[in-house]
Amino acid sequence: MASCIARRARLGFAVGAFCFAAAAVARAQVVPPPASEVPIPPKPRTDSTAPKHDTIQPPFGRSTGPRTADVGDQYSWDRTELLASGALTVADILERIPGATSFRTGWLISPKVVAVNGDAQRVRMFYDDLELDNLDPRSGTVLDLTSVQLWTLESLAVERLGNELRVHLRSWRVDRTSPYTRTDVYTGDEDSNVYRGYYGKRFSSGAGIQLAGQQFSTTAARLGGGGDALSFMGRVGVARRRWSVDAFAARSHHTRVLQPTFGSGLSIPEFDGTWTLAYLRAAVGSHAGVWGQFIASSRRLVETSGSVSQLEASTRRVISDTTDTTTSRPQYVLSGGWTRGPLSLVATHRIRAGNGNTSHSPQLRAEFFTSALTAAVSAERNGFSGIRRGDAVFRFTPFKAAAFAGAIARVSSDSSLAGSDGLDWTEARIEAGVRLVRSWISLGVITRDTGFVAALPLFDTAYVARAFGTRRGEYVALRGRIYQDLGVDLLATRWEDAGPYRPEYQTRSEVNLITSWLSRFPSGNFGLKAVFVFDHRSPVEFPLANGSRIAVSSGIASALLEIRIMRGVISYQVRNLVGRNHQIVPDFFMPRAINIYGVRWEFWN
Repeated sequence: MASCIARRARLGFAVGAFCFAAAAVARAQVVPPPASEVPIPPKPRTDSTAPKHDTIQPPFGRSTGPRTADVGDQYSWDRTELLASGALTVADILERIPGATSFRTGWLISPKVVAVNGDAQRVRMFYDDLELDNLDPRSGTVLDLTSVQLWTLESLAVERLGNELRVHLRSWRVDRTSPYTRTDVYTGDEDSNVYRGYYGKRFSSGAGIQLAGQQFSTTAARLGGGGDALSFMGRVGVARRRWSVDAFAARSHHTRVLQPTFGSGLSIPEFDGTWTLAYLRAAVGSHAGVWGQFIASSRRLVETSGSVSQLEASTRRVISDTTDTTTSRPQYVLSGGWTRGPLSLVATHRIRAGNGNTSHSPQLRAEFFTSALTAAVSAERNGFSGIRRGDAVFRFTPFKAAAFAGAIARVSSDSSLAGSDGLDWTEARIEAGVRLVRSWISLGVITRDTGFVAALPLFDTAYVARAFGTRRGEYVALRGRIYQDLGVDLLATRWEDAGPYRPEYQTRSEVNLITSWLSRFPSGNFGLKAVFVFDHRSPVEFPLANGSRIAVSSGIASALLEIRIMRGVISYQVRNLVGRNHQIVPDFFMPRAINIYGVRWEFWN
């Protein structure tokens, strides 16, 4: 009874806050929503609805992310699309990509990784052009995606290479002289609460200031692994038409209690740590010509967990270890480029320092882009990981209703560096697609000939890397509108076998209705988004030194409903709709049905 009353109280608070937000927005001078708003609004109206004194200032920074080359809609999301996707972590977004498989042990604060063709090292994160390396020794060479702050982003784009994903993250930047305010409030099961606030303003001189914060928490009382996180970000700087200088900082303090195992392995220990990312950036030039940029940054993890305890389920023995850790890694990025019409050239040199070592990672990229052909070649020597690779990516659209895309890479690793396997391999991806009215259906193949898949010690230190021969998989995808405002995003992947960290079969099926109901609301002040998702994967092997553990197959249904009134959105989603008992990582049960709901709103005044 008490929990029921608490849920009703939270829902009442959420609805009341939404009504207050809608009224506030109606009173404010509202800027029309961008074309990327989900649910989709009509095209922006004239400036008659915008403040007359409002102006758009040049952006901070001058770098440009690589153009993606996928059949049909690209795997990229702007800020409003990310918020409307229902994703709460970066892992939620990446599991929509062909060839990618996400792993997690629980709800919001639990460890999360994404593997490509079973290898979690083949997902690389670039935050404002800074590569995010793993700083937590518990995770080995694999980055825990819980440390990547989705809420701070302006955009996310996935560059698909032969057998690697490069995820380009852009932090939020404000560009208008009218003050911008945004507030998000969510609550739900497992005592889950999320609060966010944003403020940003540019001045006519080009100067700007941005401040934002998020707090989320969950108890996860039944299965363990609950915790909380308090995060802040800020930016100050000046951006003019030909140059910009800005300073950025993001800080996040995470705590997590012990998550017990329900099998033969170890529990996941408690965690108390603070991630900090700060940089100073200076840029000159224009995207339409010659540009250059320099970033000096520092990324730091301070862990103060103290004496960490792990419970061994088979013997009920408690293992303790002192893991206080402070890891800092400065990174310097010097980049420049030239663009003329469809041709673009970019050179980057990345310098990492730390632990008495300095590594250099130069990269060159040439790109040609037209509506019929996109082609890019790049070469990289990563002095930090010991990986050298050459990549070629293309998309060819000979007709409006047909397209071909692919990528091939030759990769070698330096066995003298820790974490490198000393092997050479070739990886490739090829796909073909046909347009069906407003949607695309595509068939693709992903392959890699030899190598090792990285271990996942953040789930259990007993898991090991495993050598393999050729690893190949085929996938089919159907994405887009199929009838009026009804759309689909269907993806099915079949690998040749259920190898380490890779299911033999994996599907994600999404049916969505996205409409602004313009026949009834021609102003575009109303939007509706309803989504139903079903995820299925066959058993997954997690290799041990003398055998393996198996995560059994699972099929999970989820749903999302969002209603937009002007600039306010009320959101409700439920994961594991039928409350199925299932595991994604062996020995750790995922929560049963999880409801989370709330409101978010933004306005300019």
